Amino acid sequence: MPTGRGCLLLILLIASLLYGTTIGLYPFLAQHHPVANAEIIIIEGWLGDVELKEVAKAIRPGQIVVTTGGPLGYGQKILQYDNYAELATARLIDMGIPAGTIITVPSPDTQHDRTYLSAQITRCKLEELGLFGKSANLYTIGAHARRSYLLFHHVFGKDYPLGIIAISPPDYHLEHWYRYSEGVKHVLTEFIAWIYVQFFLMTHHA
Repeated sequence: MPTGRGCLLLILLIASLLYGTTIGLYPFLAQHHPVANAEIIIIEGWLGDVELKEVAKAIRPGQIVVTTGGPLGYGQKILQYDNYAELATARLIDMGIPAGTIITVPSPDTQHDRTYLSAQITRCKLEELGLFGKSANLYTIGAHARRSYLLFHHVFGKDYPLGIIAISPPDYHLEHWYRYSEGVKHVLTEFIAWIYVQFFLMTHHA
């Protein structure tokens, strides 16, 4: 039988491990390592206006911008756009990005593996336009970054000059994500989704 002191030490050890995991989970998921002077900017079109404005500020003259995304799940008639890629393009133009520098790459409707499908279609479009092989940075939001990068990197090829940039979400403080309902939902959902991609989807598409 463990002593009272032993039980206390065990509880403290477990609590320390849980705390360390909690603190480190968001930085692990919000992978961030851009390619310097990337020639192409790839944007996941479902980003909110706040995040998209951050991306727009980072776009340099001469860079090619690619917007991606599948069908809108709501408001197509009111918004007058069928998918997130087209909607992102319209918003970027409104933010001052020249229309001629933007390539819109919508994805068809699918019930699963949407990011993987988006990566495949993006690669096909870049190949079609003779742009595949140019260095690129993929922009997404926070904890979604590791999963997006894993899928795009897998589809583009391990040697492709592809970087990932995680835009900080505006809904919660990053260091204390576990204190906010949006933070908990975002981080834990993305962690579970990353496990699925890493250990199941990647095995299927190896």
